[in-house]
Amino acid sequence: MASAAASGTRLAVDFGERVAGKPKGASAPGGEPGPGEGGRYGVTAHAEGHYRDLPIKASLQTGSALPWLSSDPNAPAVPVTLRGNIGQARLSFDGEVRDLLVSQGLAGDYTVSGPSLAAIGEPLGVTLPTTPAFSMRGRLTREGPRWTTAVRQATIGKSQLSGEFQYDKPENAVPTLTGELRGRELWLADLGPAVGVPAEPGAPKAKKAASRVLPDKQFDLPSLRAMNANVNVKLARFESGSALLQAAEPLNARIVLQDGVLELRDIDARVARGQVAGLMRLDGREPKAQWRARLRVSGVHLEQWLNLERKNGQRWVTGVMGGRIALDGVGRSTAELLASADGRMVLYWTDGTVSHLIVEAAGIDIAQGLGLLVRGDDALQVNCGVADLRVKDGMVTPRPMVVDTKDSVVLVDGDMSLATERLNLIAKVDPKDKSPLTLRTPLNIQGTLGDPQLSLQKGPLLRKLVPAAVLGVAVAPLAAIVPLIDLGEDPDAESLRALSECNARLAPVSKRRPGS
Repeated sequence: MASAAASGTRLAVDFGERVAGKPKGASAPGGEPGPGEGGRYGVTAHAEGHYRDLPIKASLQTGSALPWLSSDPNAPAVPVTLRGNIGQARLSFDGEVRDLLVSQGLAGDYTVSGPSLAAIGEPLGVTLPTTPAFSMRGRLTREGPRWTTAVRQATIGKSQLSGEFQYDKPENAVPTLTGELRGRELWLADLGPAVGVPAEPGAPKAKKAASRVLPDKQFDLPSLRAMNANVNVKLARFESGSALLQAAEPLNARIVLQDGVLELRDIDARVARGQVAGLMRLDGREPKAQWRARLRVSGVHLEQWLNLERKNGQRWVTGVMGGRIALDGVGRSTAELLASADGRMVLYWTDGTVSHLIVEAAGIDIAQGLGLLVRGDDALQVNCGVADLRVKDGMVTPRPMVVDTKDSVVLVDGDMSLATERLNLIAKVDPKDKSPLTLRTPLNIQGTLGDPQLSLQKGPLLRKLVPAAVLGVAVAPLAAIVPLIDLGEDPDAESLRALSECNARLAPVSKRRPGS
């Protein structure tokens, strides 16, 4: 029996002629000598102390003392059993070890669990996100500075994942993680805490942030510089966590982390018969992160993407949606990045309908003021809609935002702030039927992203508030504006077709004269 203490760590070691706790002379099944027999000394060790400032408590049994006492590269492997806690992570290992003094080799099965993936990444020096409780099992091998694992099953919250990974840590060099992450399903909420999204949908927020929508938890930027990574992602199903949105099936991408710059490349998410593709980048080399998003959306069918089916099988909203998102920002959280965002978002909507019950739900006075006849279960036909949203210092301004319905053309003006999340928009309606019965009243859209407020503009109706000539000038140029909306580089055929159709449908508006 031997004991030692160093840096606050207590170690107790028991040497004896035993194999994994068996006394000398015990044999393997069939009467054959077991590993470590024939005079080899097994080791039973217990340790308690700290590793990288994390509390550690572990017990170890080996079938021989050989891996601890030899530096022979040809030393045979011996069985090892390890049970322990490091920080908040719990682990077990059953396998074989060969020559630990020079790290020649290790292979075996493991299980590990904890309150968050970050709990296991911390003692290993690996950058892993903050998550809900997790458990993982797989196969682990080590040859020199390279660790390899085949993750048979990993459960993180409601997510079910697997994959193969290699972790290389050369001497005096930044470690690198490579491999492939696969999954039957991944829930955004299970990785969301890394960017400030609550781990559980509907979890209570801090009182001061009750009306805030954008996550304001600060990024752990130094952790992005702790290692490099190149990991392929292949998910059969990606869940946003919202019951209102259909999952992406499948979602493929590549995660590249190089010298503090994190990129999600080659994004290919299939959603509601459409696609979301592109790149997202977070440069964490400075105290404030530089953010870049370049995304393309095409062919998304709203009646499938939005889970708003009614009892009679009809949908609240239908149509095809797409567009482009090109934004850049600076900050230490998602909220800060968007509050400083510069760029442009172009969105389109074609061949759609909106249930009159949605308009009625916003307020019967609003429906009447807009001149929309509420017809129970009937749907309001939407020919097309286009929004060219310019973003400067977090302020979003439509240039333009127009929706063409069967009865009228709706023009939205004003702005909204991504910094304060305040809305300051006004919707003006130009009827296609110019009779006195079609007078419209402007609709104010105020409040915040988390609590929008709709109200009719007080005072005279639109014809008395705005001269007909002014309204005509505001609406008539739309046919000329829409064709000028470009989609950036490499536009897809679906989006080009949608903008062309909107132009054709809005063209008759420009031919009408004020007061006709």
